[in-house]
Amino acid sequence: MRLKGQFEVLVTSLCDETLYPTADFKELYRLRWGIETFFGILKTRLGLENFTGKSAESVYQDFYSSVYLTGLEAILTESSQCFLSGKETRYPQHVNRSVSFNAIKNKVLDILFDEKQNTDEALAELERLFLLGMPWDAVVIKFMKTKLPIF
Repeated sequence: MRLKGQFEVLVTSLCDETLYPTADFKELYRLRWGIETFFGILKTRLGLENFTGKSAESVYQDFYSSVYLTGLEAILTESSQCFLSGKETRYPQHVNRSVSFNAIKNKVLDILFDEKQNTDEALAELERLFLLGMPWDAVVIKFMKTKLPIF
């Protein structure tokens, strides 16, 4: 199958071309890409491959807590991302997802279970971190402007 100028090999047991046309597989492959990138996020940013135990239950617990944390991160960063997207700047601004995941991982238990923790203050602190965390593309641009010689 040819996708975006490159050949991709898709393996399937659905061999009847009349029931399962190749064009359908192209669309399914495109739709699946979001799922693949989501699992990439789970593996890299949340360290999903570093399980806290060896039992099936601990793996399930780690997986579901990571999925929960990912959803929580999406909810908590939404307003910050809307704010950054609305700014007129030379380069598009984005919430630095590594910063946001790390900040939420470090604060989530306090927010959910610490009775002494002021939830509004904790959420305001998280939003401040989301807005200050410099996105990777801005870091690269800044580095290129200041560190690389111009010939």
